[in-house]
Amino acid sequence: MTNLISEAFMIMVTGMITVFVFLTLLIGAMALLRVIAGKVELDSPNQSSDTQQPSSSQLAAITAAIHQYRRQHRS
Repeated sequence: MTNLISEAFMIMVTGMITVFVFLTLLIGAMALLRVIAGKVELDSPNQSSDTQQPSSSQLAAITAAIHQYRRQHRS
C-alpha cells in the first residue's frame, strides 16, 4: 500500500512541476511578445491617431448607411 501511495505522490509531483514549468514559459513568452508588439506598434509609420475626427462627408455616408440598414431590417 505504501508503494502505491509513494508512486501516486511521485506522479502528482511530476505533474505539478510540469504545469509550473509550462505556465512559467507561457508567461515569459507572453511578456516577450508584449515587448516585441510594443516595438512594432511604435515603429509603424501608418499609425492613425485616436483623436482624428471623421470628415463631414464620412459622417454623412455613415448616417445614410445606418438609415438604409434600419429601413431594410425593420422588425
